[in-house]
Amino acid sequence: MKKNSIPNPDVSVFIKLLDRGFKLSVPADQEKFYRDGYEVFMQRVQQHKLKGKVYGDIEAIALTSIECLVALQRNQEEMDDLVAAFKSRVEKLDETLAGAIES
Repeated sequence: MKKNSIPNPDVSVFIKLLDRGFKLSVPADQEKFYRDGYEVFMQRVQQHKLKGKVYGDIEAIALTSIECLVALQRNQEEMDDLVAAFKSRVEKLDETLAGAIES
């Protein structure tokens, strides 16, 4: 860490699931992601609970959690594909530039 850099302070974010609450200490620059993520997560839980009233609290939370993991895996795969495509383009550009310089 640089001597003159200011550390990022932590802030508290409260998360409530079922009848339990959790006070998390998160980096201040990530607070928005925790608050927005919690709100979206709880909306998805409610959507599962309202689907014909088939799912209870635990089932709705579990299904939403699985959906989140699948979305992360899908996004990771897309990002890996984009990085591979970018590397391929950079390699082709390098070859083209090397060929032009040699000519």
